[in-house]
Amino acid sequence: MRSHLVGGLVAAGAALCGLAASPASAWTGSYVSSNSGYAYVRGAATTNSAIIGKAPNGRMVDMMCYKDGQWAQGNYWTNRWYYSTVQSNGTNNWIGFVHASLVAKPTRVPPC
Repeated sequence: MRSHLVGGLVAAGAALCGLAASPASAWTGSYVSSNSGYAYVRGAATTNSAIIGKAPNGRMVDMMCYKDGQWAQGNYWTNRWYYSTVQSNGTNNWIGFVHASLVAKPTRVPPC
């Protein structure tokens, strides 16, 4: 009888913990938000640099620093670019520059 009671309490505790856990999709930081539906991740703070990845809206952006580079039109004109890790479609994330106008909820970061 005692083992059934303990087992039931353990199962109930596990269920409660499962309900309290937040899902991985509950990201509250910076993310891609572009009028075109995506943002390019680039090798440098310029539109002439290599494209490392193409991140659709909603992808997580972990900003490390900023660089003032080429002026470009995204959602608005700015020369600010964020050096960031961006969530990719696969298992490896992209690391490169994203135009600042394409990042929603940007965090404060130092210059690169």
